Amino acid sequence: MAAFISLLLIFVIFILFCGIFFMVAISDAKVREKSALEIFKSLPSSIDNKWVVRYNIGKPQGRFLKMKTFQGSGILYVEENELHFEDVLGNETHTFSFDNCKISWVENKINGITNAFKIVDHEKSMLFYVEKGMFFFNAIDENASTSELYSHLKTLKKIYKKSKKVE
Repeated sequence: MAAFISLLLIFVIFILFCGIFFMVAISDAKVREKSALEIFKSLPSSIDNKWVVRYNIGKPQGRFLKMKTFQGSGILYVEENELHFEDVLGNETHTFSFDNCKISWVENKINGITNAFKIVDHEKSMLFYVEKGMFFFNAIDENASTSELYSHLKTLKKIYKKSKKVE
């Protein structure tokens, strides 16, 4: 009987631990979603090209044991000839100019991310990807896939360069 009670106690503790883990994950996702929606609402209405993305710069992600495959979340949007990134926490906000940034596809695994694209300029190098595996509480349905977003950004850059040559 004591063995049964011990097993039952271990099972209850395990279920409690898993419940707390999922509650923290759900709470974290809700905070990210709310912050992203606030950034969306603060953008001018003239901006049509905006996406919720995950990013990774690699500073804390180079460790052997990682808590997450991403560093944070944010909004990527295009305004005139610039690609703006705003971190939901405001830590890694950066503006890339189409004039001097390079956008490239990264197909090998980097910190657990299989499909990502890299945007590099003279100041910063950032990896971006779109997370499509969010749970049922995600209210931002505007996201394309990572490859669609990459293709769209490359097309926008080409259009900008052609329009600049015409001038």
